[in-house]
Amino acid sequence: MTHVNEELVRGWFVAQARADEAAVRAALADDVVWHVPGRSPLSADYRGPDEVLAFLARPRELSNGTVRPEILDVMAGDDYAIALVRVHAEREGKKLDGSLQAWTFRIAEGRIAEFWFLVEDRYEVDAFWS
Repeated sequence: MTHVNEELVRGWFVAQARADEAAVRAALADDVVWHVPGRSPLSADYRGPDEVLAFLARPRELSNGTVRPEILDVMAGDDYAIALVRVHAEREGKKLDGSLQAWTFRIAEGRIAEFWFLVEDRYEVDAFWS
């Protein structure tokens, strides 16, 4: 039996893959904060569903739709879920070929309230998006 927060995160990934903005928005808390570390043009804290949705669209735009997260596993408890992910993308002759990342979600009242990217090779990811 899967935890309800695992189902939430897996459903969010499916909605993201389909570019289903309504479903992605429904999974986000009204005061969601999305932390994107690093030194790339994408690095910032995004606040609220509108900013988060704009951020989520940006990697698709920059990669001409090639960005693809591959879920390896999702672990969830009552307040947090962590998805182990490999990210693939191509951009301007560069490849992100399976960057290992841990996507950490804080869940509150059944919705994603906060998010952090934890990246195996921050320099590689920053160079790719820069």
